[in-house]
Amino acid sequence: MVGVVAAVIAVALIIALVVPTNAPVTYVTAQILSQGFGVGALLVPIAMLLYVISYFLVNEKPMSVRIGLGLGLIVLAILSILSVSLPAAELDVAHVIEPSYVTQAGGYVGGSIAWVALRYLGKSVSLVLLVGLIIVGIVVCGFSVSGSVSKLKESVQDWYDGVSARRASRAERAQFASDAQMAAAAAAQQGYPASAVGKRGTAGSGRGAGVAGAAIAAPATTFIGSRKTSVIKRGLAGTGAASAAGSLSTTATTLLSRKKHPSARTDGQGATAPDSAKTTLLGFDAVDEASSAKTPAKPSTKQSTKQSSKPAVDPLRQRSDNDDAALPPLNMIKHSAADAKAAVSSDELSATAAKLQATLEEFGLVSRVVGWTSGPAVTTFKIEMGEGERVNKIRNLEDDIALSLAAKSVRIFAPIPGTSLVGIEIPNKATQAVFLGDVLPHVTGGPLEAAFGRDSEGAPVVVDIAALPHLLVAGTTGSGKSVLLNSIVMTMLMRATPEELRLIMVDPKRVEFTFYASLPHLYVPVVTEPRQATSALQWGVTEMERRLKVFEHYKVRDIKSFNGQVESGKLAQMDNPPAKMPYFVIVIDELSDLMMVAGKDVEASIVRIAQLGRAAGIHLIVATQRPSADVVTGLIKANIDNRVALSVDNSINSRIILDQTGAEKLLGRGDMLYKLRGRKPKRAQACFVSEAEVERVVDFIKQHHEADYHEDILSVVAPATAAGSGGGAGADDDDPLLWEAAQIVVDSQLGSTSGIQRRLKVGYARAGRIMDMLQAKGIVGPPDGSKPREVLVTADELDELRADQ
Repeated sequence: MVGVVAAVIAVALIIALVVPTNAPVTYVTAQILSQGFGVGALLVPIAMLLYVISYFLVNEKPMSVRIGLGLGLIVLAILSILSVSLPAAELDVAHVIEPSYVTQAGGYVGGSIAWVALRYLGKSVSLVLLVGLIIVGIVVCGFSVSGSVSKLKESVQDWYDGVSARRASRAERAQFASDAQMAAAAAAQQGYPASAVGKRGTAGSGRGAGVAGAAIAAPATTFIGSRKTSVIKRGLAGTGAASAAGSLSTTATTLLSRKKHPSARTDGQGATAPDSAKTTLLGFDAVDEASSAKTPAKPSTKQSTKQSSKPAVDPLRQRSDNDDAALPPLNMIKHSAADAKAAVSSDELSATAAKLQATLEEFGLVSRVVGWTSGPAVTTFKIEMGEGERVNKIRNLEDDIALSLAAKSVRIFAPIPGTSLVGIEIPNKATQAVFLGDVLPHVTGGPLEAAFGRDSEGAPVVVDIAALPHLLVAGTTGSGKSVLLNSIVMTMLMRATPEELRLIMVDPKRVEFTFYASLPHLYVPVVTEPRQATSALQWGVTEMERRLKVFEHYKVRDIKSFNGQVESGKLAQMDNPPAKMPYFVIVIDELSDLMMVAGKDVEASIVRIAQLGRAAGIHLIVATQRPSADVVTGLIKANIDNRVALSVDNSINSRIILDQTGAEKLLGRGDMLYKLRGRKPKRAQACFVSEAEVERVVDFIKQHHEADYHEDILSVVAPATAAGSGGGAGADDDDPLLWEAAQIVVDSQLGSTSGIQRRLKVGYARAGRIMDMLQAKGIVGPPDGSKPREVLVTADELDELRADQ
């Protein structure tokens, strides 16, 4: 209210001074302001209005007071300068406060200060001090002098760098044109046929076309706006019939090379199979070497996925020596057609690169598009930063770039691994399907390796669950979360028998895992009840602890070493030689439903397994479509650091899963960001596997193996504990009053926490912990709302239980 009144008064004063009037109140007010502040009278209401504005904009009261003080100093200094500069003041200092002169200078206020300054300091010193007072007022208002100087310096430097960069760019383009002409002439001398030149004519005006195999096309020039950069493509050598289960051709990668590269450089996905997508750079100095190819191949700009109809060796069977183990054949799952086209053509990519370059130049950047890599769903354009430019300058243009290219979303990241370039991921107009059969031949490791899909460069993404050792997946409805889970599970089913791998699948929604009913790999039927899922998870904790004790007894570190010793016969000489242990994978399709029903028990079991499950061969794949803080709790996040984010609703959910934004900009339908072992998130397109393929594979396995279920584990009720990472509560961890409390409960046949609190004279929290310990030992049942717990033992059974302890 005060601010509004002050603003109205300030505007009224400005009008009274600017618009002449005979109204008594307005006229007197204008005269008072003119006599008091002279020609600077307008400064007073203007300063008052600025202060009111700052009062509304700045919520912090101390800051608002500082602005008012600074504006007051500035106004007083200006009024004083007006009076000091009065010509009549050089004749007599008293003129600055005479009525005939005050309206011509700073009024009585400015004149009073000027009279003191002139009388004791003189005109020159007074002006210097008053200018200094203005600067002080500016600083008090919150403006930084040093910051302003730095910004001015930076602006001048940016202008100078821009001029220098444009000069260098013009000189460079001229040099490139000369090099292109020389390269074309050299190619002509070496006898390149006309078919080796790009589709649009000569090397000086057309685009170079890629050449499959070891042959290299004639040098050509690609135009990106007004910038020329030469493109020379070299295909990857084929692997021939020796490729297992067919050879998948790699993604075509276009690079606009600005510099000469003395040798070829290959970029690949380190964690994937050897046939990962590769990128080859070839400079002008390699033209002579290229010309030595005898027969140039036919130019090709397509990305194809090739499949051998009759593979010589099935890679899925190489990992097992058991010829009797019946594993599903590869022809049960779908592959891409041999003549499948790329998601986007080279001409479209060139046009997009030109638009992107124009957008960067429009916003005053000298960064350059030096290449791109096309993937199934997005194309990564590679940007070389201009000298002195900052990455944030490009990152701040995300929305502008998306608008310019009419794209749904744009993701900018830096640097591209292994380079000093910035990556801009732009969605393709059409998404190329990635089938499980395209990636599965690259899965050649252990039984828990899983096919995820293809990354933004088209390289297959294969992840070993045993090495992770757990995975957290999040995505909204329609994002492809269930399809990704099916791909992971199907990869395991195609490569491991029920003797090697057992699954516990939790499906609270009842519809996601129906195709896996009666699957021999299942340890129990698909769990749909949250209470049974809690028991199954607790059984997983118990089984994990049992296995670790067995490993301790046989002095081995993990399940791999244990199974290795069993296979080698080192443990066969013992009285009761152990058998091999299968891996266990617990797949939870919807965590939020379990957390609503039994949050503490589910969280405790997940945390315990996540902490110790790797060595025991028990692994978790937890998925949710609601990655909020109450579902993906801090304990779960801290213990499962390998995460996959598909499309989510907002940046908050993205931060919960990936600890950064980005997932809210994904395209859905399998487009994902995966973050493994603390590395930066990478983008990929998930494999697609249809329901019919799942049914075929499950039916095949059911024909060759018998199901063996253990439904008794669904009735385990003993709760886990999330405190610590050790085993269950033992006698050393029991409360000293535990058995006294047990005697009270059994005698009264009343499992009441308040009764223990009253009889033992302890706090309610301690009484509650004692009651949980009694439940863990099977003396009382689980809580039943506000009713007392059921007492499960008699006095004699309690004595036996206490004696055993």
